[in-house]
Amino acid sequence: MSVDKTIARNTAWLMLATLAQKVIAFLVFFYIARKVGPTITGKYFYAVSITSIFVIFADLGLTPVVIREMASHEKTGRAVLAQALRVKFALIPLAIVSALAYAYFVHVELDVFLAILIACLVMSCDAVSLVWYGVIRGKRDLRFEAIGMLIGQVCTAILAITAVELSWGAAGLVFALLCGSAWNVGWSMWRAWKLGLWPNGRDSWSLRRLIPAALPFALAGLFVKVYSFIDSLLLRHYDGFATVGQYAVANKLTYAFQFLPLTFAAALYPAMSSAHAEKDRASLERTLYGSLRLMMLVSIPLAAVISALSSTIILTFYKTTYSEAIIPLSILVWVLPALFLDFPVGSLLNATRRSFKKTIAMGITMVVNVGLNVWLIPRFGMLGASFTALISFWLLLAVGLWFVRHDLASQAWKTILLFVRGAGAALVIWYIVQAVTGDMPFVMALLFSGAVSVLALFLFRLLLVKDVMFCIRWLLRRPVEPPSEAEEEAGTHV
Repeated sequence: MSVDKTIARNTAWLMLATLAQKVIAFLVFFYIARKVGPTITGKYFYAVSITSIFVIFADLGLTPVVIREMASHEKTGRAVLAQALRVKFALIPLAIVSALAYAYFVHVELDVFLAILIACLVMSCDAVSLVWYGVIRGKRDLRFEAIGMLIGQVCTAILAITAVELSWGAAGLVFALLCGSAWNVGWSMWRAWKLGLWPNGRDSWSLRRLIPAALPFALAGLFVKVYSFIDSLLLRHYDGFATVGQYAVANKLTYAFQFLPLTFAAALYPAMSSAHAEKDRASLERTLYGSLRLMMLVSIPLAAVISALSSTIILTFYKTTYSEAIIPLSILVWVLPALFLDFPVGSLLNATRRSFKKTIAMGITMVVNVGLNVWLIPRFGMLGASFTALISFWLLLAVGLWFVRHDLASQAWKTILLFVRGAGAALVIWYIVQAVTGDMPFVMALLFSGAVSVLALFLFRLLLVKDVMFCIRWLLRRPVEPPSEAEEEAGTHV
């Protein structure tokens, strides 16, 4: 099978599995939140947030190194795997002790401590399965990872629903995660064994080689974990678990769409890498600009519509129990444009071997995020956390754009105008939807919002007739003419 077909097949497997996982996870969380209420939801989200931060100490960026070396040379990859497993089995107890020590010193209730203890086991299983899936991924076959993760998610969903119905509390919900994670450990090790990908301890890498190779990935992972979950820990400290539960609903609704740019980036990265290798600067600039326009085209309507309909969405699906999540959701969802737009920027930095600059941007974002959360959450609670996330993600994008400014040299004014047009479309969509849909049933409000979004995107030239025709021809499987040179130069064809 050719390299292109292998990449396409792997991308398809991963995309379908990720989409199915996200849908299942979101529906299960929706069911949990409605059934158990904000307090239990908050305890569950809090326990997972603690271990989600400390899990970085159980991996320290080892998995990307295993993937890279296994993809380059199997013998070397198996040697790296042997050393990585040794390091992991030393780090996992350290991560568990750190997480439990934190829980002890912040004086959590006994039931929450039990949930955190089980979550530590989830963290341990995930740390192990992650490296085994990395081994398989290094062989360029994502089918087994996609199948395993999907089955694990289904197991978790079934047990989580059981835990809710039997009133097992937060610990029962985390136990459902543990079962799914344990499945992934067994499945990933079995598939690796079937493929003959066992560690080679006779030719092990030294720590002097492994640690420097893993350090950039470890730092990036640490920065992301901290600025993604520190708000939940501080909210519990100042306002209690019920507030964490309210905020978790807004958080889950916002980040449910993150798989969209992730899937796009999986296809974008190889294209940018190829253009960089061929020193095709013009193609790289056009690809980046076109990607930014595509991400804005998707994210602007999402953010504007969800923000404008935040009250309708919460009251329709979560009822008045979660009414305090309405305003945080209307603010927090505006991180989506920054989040989507950052993926092409990050892909470019990685493709052009400037990943250290992306790590710097994440580090700056983490420092600002922690500082703002510490300052704003004691004063404004969930609103402070929402505004902090908003500022942090737009800062991450701004720093990234600064690092790639030379790559957009010929597209500088067009990029500035693109952001102006995006802001205009967002304002128009939000204002019209918010002003008109007040008394509409949810389905009618959604249809109206979709129509307004399409018109606004055409009005501000984020969506073009050529884009629509391209999609129609593709859906009908008709031949699609490649973009003309004029279209390429104008950046009107994505």
